[in-house]
Amino acid sequence: EKLKANASTTLRHQSLKLEYTPNPAWYAVQALPYLMEFPHECAEQVFSRYYANRLATHIVEERPAIKKVFAKWKAAGPEAFASALEKNQDLKSILLAETPWVVNARNDRERKERIALLFDLKRMAAEEATALKKLRDMQSPSGAWPWWTGMQESRWITQHIVAGLGHLERLKATGRDDGRTQDMLKRAVDWLDRDAVIDHSRTVKRLSKDDLEKYHPGYTEVHYLYARSFFPRWPFEGEANTVARFY
Repeated sequence: EKLKANASTTLRHQSLKLEYTPNPAWYAVQALPYLMEFPHECAEQVFSRYYANRLATHIVEERPAIKKVFAKWKAAGPEAFASALEKNQDLKSILLAETPWVVNARNDRERKERIALLFDLKRMAAEEATALKKLRDMQSPSGAWPWWTGMQESRWITQHIVAGLGHLERLKATGRDDGRTQDMLKRAVDWLDRDAVIDHSRTVKRLSKDDLEKYHPGYTEVHYLYARSFFPRWPFEGEANTVARFY
Protein backbone atom coordinates (compact mmCIF):
# COMPACT_ATOMS: atom_id res chain seq x y z
CA GLU A 1 0.00 0.00 0.00
CA LYS A 2 2.86 2.36 0.73
CA LEU A 3 4.13 1.86 -2.78
CA LYS A 4 0.73 2.58 -4.28
CA ALA A 5 0.33 5.77 -2.24
CA ASN A 6 3.74 7.09 -3.20
CA ALA A 7 3.41 10.60 -4.70
CA SER A 8 7.03 10.82 -5.81
CA THR A 9 7.52 12.65 -9.10
CA THR A 10 10.66 10.62 -9.85
CA LEU A 11 9.07 7.20 -9.30
CA ARG A 12 9.99 4.64 -11.97
CA HIS A 13 8.18 1.33 -12.40
CA GLN A 14 10.44 -1.71 -12.52
CA SER A 15 9.98 -5.43 -13.05
CA LEU A 16 11.54 -8.35 -11.20
CA LYS A 17 11.22 -11.87 -12.57
CA LEU A 18 12.59 -15.15 -11.20
CA GLU A 19 13.58 -18.00 -13.48
CA TYR A 20 13.80 -21.42 -11.85
CA THR A 21 15.73 -24.41 -13.15
CA PRO A 22 15.45 -27.92 -11.68
CA ASN A 23 18.91 -28.77 -13.02
CA PRO A 24 21.49 -26.07 -12.17
CA ALA A 25 24.30 -28.37 -13.34
CA TRP A 26 23.41 -27.25 -16.86
CA TYR A 27 24.62 -23.75 -16.00
CA ALA A 28 28.00 -25.23 -15.11
CA VAL A 29 28.07 -27.16 -18.39
CA GLN A 30 27.21 -24.00 -20.34
CA ALA A 31 30.06 -22.13 -18.61
CA LEU A 32 32.73 -24.59 -19.72
CA PRO A 33 33.18 -23.15 -23.25
CA TYR A 34 34.14 -19.83 -21.67
CA LEU A 35 37.04 -21.56 -19.89
CA MET A 36 37.88 -23.69 -22.92
CA GLU A 37 38.26 -20.66 -25.17
CA PHE A 38 40.40 -18.41 -22.97
CA PRO A 39 42.62 -16.59 -25.47
CA HIS A 40 45.73 -15.81 -23.43
CA GLU A 41 48.79 -17.91 -22.70
CA CYS A 42 49.32 -17.08 -19.02
CA ALA A 43 49.55 -20.07 -16.67
CA GLU A 44 46.14 -19.36 -15.15
CA GLN A 45 44.30 -19.47 -18.48
CA VAL A 46 46.28 -22.41 -19.82
CA PHE A 47 45.28 -24.31 -16.70
CA SER A 48 41.64 -23.20 -17.11
CA ARG A 49 41.62 -24.67 -20.61
CA TYR A 50 43.05 -27.94 -19.30
CA TYR A 51 40.58 -27.98 -16.37
CA ALA A 52 37.54 -27.31 -18.57
CA ASN A 53 38.47 -29.89 -21.22
CA ARG A 54 39.27 -32.54 -18.62
CA LEU A 55 36.02 -31.87 -16.76
CA ALA A 56 33.99 -31.83 -19.98
CA THR A 57 35.51 -35.15 -21.06
CA HIS A 58 34.66 -36.62 -17.66
CA ILE A 59 31.04 -35.40 -17.91
CA VAL A 60 30.58 -36.93 -21.37
CA GLU A 61 32.21 -40.22 -20.36
CA GLU A 62 30.19 -40.51 -17.14
CA ARG A 63 26.86 -39.36 -18.59
CA PRO A 64 26.23 -40.66 -22.12
CA ALA A 65 22.76 -39.05 -22.09
CA ILE A 66 24.39 -35.62 -22.09
CA LYS A 67 26.47 -36.58 -25.09
CA LYS A 68 23.24 -37.47 -26.94
CA VAL A 69 21.83 -34.01 -26.21
CA PHE A 70 24.90 -32.34 -27.74
CA ALA A 71 24.64 -34.61 -30.78
CA LYS A 72 20.97 -33.63 -31.25
CA TRP A 73 21.81 -29.93 -30.91
CA LYS A 74 24.50 -30.32 -33.54
CA ALA A 75 22.22 -32.17 -35.97
CA ALA A 76 19.03 -30.16 -35.47
CA GLY A 77 20.21 -26.95 -37.11
CA PRO A 78 20.00 -23.27 -36.10
CA GLU A 79 16.37 -23.29 -34.89
CA ALA A 80 17.23 -25.83 -32.21
CA PHE A 81 19.43 -23.20 -30.58
CA ALA A 82 16.72 -20.51 -30.22
CA SER A 83 17.32 -18.51 -27.09
CA ALA A 84 15.02 -19.05 -24.13
CA LEU A 85 14.57 -15.28 -24.05
CA GLU A 86 13.52 -15.28 -27.69
CA LYS A 87 10.75 -17.74 -26.83
CA ASN A 88 9.56 -16.02 -23.65
CA GLN A 89 7.63 -12.82 -24.38
CA ASP A 90 7.36 -11.87 -20.68
CA LEU A 91 11.13 -11.94 -20.27
CA LYS A 92 11.49 -9.70 -23.30
CA SER A 93 9.87 -6.90 -21.31
CA ILE A 94 12.83 -6.75 -18.94
CA LEU A 95 15.29 -3.98 -19.68
CA LEU A 96 17.97 -6.41 -20.73
CA ALA A 97 20.29 -3.75 -22.04
CA GLU A 98 20.73 -2.43 -18.50
CA THR A 99 21.89 -5.74 -17.09
CA PRO A 100 24.77 -8.18 -17.74
CA TRP A 101 22.17 -10.79 -18.73
CA VAL A 102 21.79 -9.14 -22.12
CA VAL A 103 25.12 -10.59 -23.20
CA ASN A 104 23.98 -14.09 -22.24
CA ALA A 105 20.62 -13.61 -23.93
CA ARG A 106 22.05 -12.43 -27.23
CA ASN A 107 24.61 -15.25 -27.32
CA ASP A 108 22.45 -18.09 -26.01
CA ARG A 109 21.94 -19.67 -29.43
CA GLU A 110 25.62 -19.34 -30.34
CA ARG A 111 26.66 -20.63 -26.93
CA LYS A 112 24.65 -23.82 -27.38
CA GLU A 113 26.13 -24.30 -30.83
CA ARG A 114 29.61 -23.90 -29.36
CA ILE A 115 28.83 -26.34 -26.57
CA ALA A 116 27.77 -28.98 -29.10
CA LEU A 117 30.95 -28.33 -31.05
CA LEU A 118 33.28 -28.15 -28.06
CA PHE A 119 31.93 -31.28 -26.38
CA ASP A 120 33.56 -33.44 -29.03
CA LEU A 121 35.75 -36.12 -27.46
CA LYS A 122 38.52 -35.99 -30.09
CA ARG A 123 38.74 -32.21 -29.94
CA MET A 124 38.68 -32.21 -26.13
CA ALA A 125 41.43 -34.81 -25.93
CA ALA A 126 43.65 -32.77 -28.27
CA GLU A 127 43.00 -29.51 -26.41
CA GLU A 128 43.61 -31.18 -23.06
CA ALA A 129 46.94 -32.67 -24.15
CA THR A 130 48.08 -29.35 -25.61
CA ALA A 131 47.20 -27.40 -22.45
CA LEU A 132 48.84 -29.98 -20.18
CA LYS A 133 52.07 -29.88 -22.18
CA LYS A 134 52.10 -26.07 -21.99
CA LEU A 135 51.65 -26.28 -18.22
CA ARG A 136 54.58 -28.66 -17.90
CA ASP A 137 56.71 -26.41 -20.08
CA MET A 138 55.78 -23.31 -18.06
CA GLN A 139 56.63 -24.90 -14.69
CA SER A 140 59.96 -23.66 -13.39
CA PRO A 141 62.69 -26.13 -12.32
CA SER A 142 61.84 -25.30 -8.70
CA GLY A 143 58.27 -26.63 -9.17
CA ALA A 144 56.38 -23.31 -9.12
CA TRP A 145 54.52 -21.54 -11.91
CA PRO A 146 54.87 -17.91 -12.91
CA TRP A 147 51.92 -15.93 -14.25
CA TRP A 148 53.69 -15.71 -17.61
CA THR A 149 56.75 -17.53 -18.93
CA GLY A 150 59.87 -15.61 -17.91
CA MET A 151 58.27 -13.94 -14.89
CA GLN A 152 59.13 -14.73 -11.29
CA GLU A 153 57.46 -17.64 -9.48
CA SER A 154 53.96 -16.94 -8.19
CA ARG A 155 52.70 -18.39 -4.92
CA TRP A 156 49.08 -17.61 -5.81
CA ILE A 157 49.07 -19.12 -9.30
CA THR A 158 50.89 -22.23 -8.06
CA GLN A 159 48.31 -22.70 -5.31
CA HIS A 160 45.52 -22.09 -7.83
CA ILE A 161 46.79 -24.84 -10.15
CA VAL A 162 47.48 -27.28 -7.31
CA ALA A 163 43.97 -26.74 -5.90
CA GLY A 164 42.43 -27.15 -9.35
CA LEU A 165 44.24 -30.44 -9.90
CA GLY A 166 42.98 -31.42 -6.46
CA HIS A 167 39.39 -30.69 -7.55
CA LEU A 168 39.78 -33.01 -10.53
CA GLU A 169 41.17 -35.78 -8.34
CA ARG A 170 38.32 -35.40 -5.87
CA LEU A 171 35.83 -35.67 -8.75
CA LYS A 172 37.71 -38.71 -10.09
CA ALA A 173 38.06 -36.75 -13.33
CA THR A 174 41.82 -36.90 -13.81
CA GLY A 175 41.83 -39.43 -16.64
CA ARG A 176 44.85 -41.52 -17.53
CA ASP A 177 48.20 -40.36 -16.28
CA ASP A 178 51.57 -41.38 -17.64
CA GLY A 179 53.28 -40.26 -14.43
CA ARG A 180 54.38 -36.86 -15.71
CA THR A 181 51.33 -35.07 -14.33
CA GLN A 182 51.87 -36.55 -10.88
CA ASP A 183 55.54 -35.59 -11.02
CA MET A 184 54.56 -32.03 -12.02
CA LEU A 185 52.05 -31.88 -9.18
CA LYS A 186 54.43 -33.29 -6.55
CA ARG A 187 57.12 -30.75 -7.45
CA ALA A 188 54.55 -27.95 -7.12
CA VAL A 189 53.38 -29.20 -3.70
CA ASP A 190 56.99 -29.45 -2.49
CA TRP A 191 57.64 -25.88 -3.65
CA LEU A 192 54.55 -24.61 -1.82
CA ASP A 193 55.74 -26.27 1.39
CA ARG A 194 59.16 -24.68 1.05
CA ASP A 195 57.72 -21.25 0.30
CA ALA A 196 55.31 -21.50 3.22
CA VAL A 197 58.28 -22.18 5.53
CA ILE A 198 60.14 -19.13 4.17
CA ASP A 199 57.03 -16.95 4.49
CA HIS A 200 56.41 -18.15 8.05
CA SER A 201 60.00 -17.41 9.11
CA ARG A 202 59.59 -13.85 7.85
CA THR A 203 56.38 -13.51 9.85
CA VAL A 204 58.03 -14.79 13.04
CA LYS A 205 60.94 -12.36 12.66
CA ARG A 206 58.63 -9.43 11.97
CA LEU A 207 56.18 -9.93 14.84
CA SER A 208 56.70 -9.80 18.58
CA LYS A 209 55.69 -12.74 20.77
CA ASP A 210 52.48 -10.98 21.82
CA ASP A 211 51.60 -10.20 18.21
CA LEU A 212 52.23 -13.81 17.21
CA GLU A 213 49.70 -14.90 19.84
CA LYS A 214 47.10 -12.70 18.15
CA TYR A 215 48.11 -13.62 14.61
CA HIS A 216 45.43 -14.79 12.16
CA PRO A 217 46.36 -16.43 8.83
CA GLY A 218 45.54 -14.34 5.79
CA TYR A 219 44.04 -15.28 2.43
CA THR A 220 47.29 -16.66 1.04
CA GLU A 221 47.88 -18.94 4.04
CA VAL A 222 44.29 -20.24 4.09
CA HIS A 223 44.41 -20.82 0.33
CA TYR A 224 47.68 -22.75 0.81
CA LEU A 225 46.10 -25.03 3.41
CA TYR A 226 43.07 -25.51 1.18
CA ALA A 227 45.15 -26.45 -1.87
CA ARG A 228 47.34 -28.71 0.26
CA SER A 229 44.34 -30.48 1.82
CA PHE A 230 43.67 -32.43 -1.40
CA PHE A 231 46.94 -34.35 -1.10
CA PRO A 232 47.21 -36.18 2.24
CA ARG A 233 49.28 -38.80 0.41
CA TRP A 234 52.13 -36.30 0.68
CA PRO A 235 52.14 -35.42 4.40
CA PHE A 236 53.73 -32.27 5.77
CA GLU A 237 57.31 -32.95 6.81
CA GLY A 238 59.82 -31.18 9.04
CA GLU A 239 59.41 -27.42 9.20
CA ALA A 240 56.44 -27.54 6.83
CA ASN A 241 54.53 -29.58 9.41
CA THR A 242 55.32 -26.96 12.09
CA VAL A 243 54.13 -24.17 9.79
CA ALA A 244 50.90 -25.99 8.87
CA ARG A 245 50.11 -26.62 12.55
CA PHE A 246 50.84 -22.97 13.32
CA TYR A 247 48.41 -21.75 10.62
